[in-house]
Amino acid sequence: MSANSNSHIELLTIAEVAEILKISATGVRRLQQGRHISFLKVGGSVRFTKGDILSYLEKRRVESVE
Repeated sequence: MSANSNSHIELLTIAEVAEILKISATGVRRLQQGRHISFLKVGGSVRFTKGDILSYLEKRRVESVE
């Protein structure tokens, strides 16, 4: 992959993901450590792509019975 094809990837911190999911940072860490949400290691930091967070939410969707 070239650098240009990755230029649109938005990386999020644990705090940013917590805000999006409306849960605590500890909750995000639990999801990450349990491998429920895909993540990247950048240096010593954990980062998430916005696409992975949206994918996680879509997988968690519970459809109505009607």
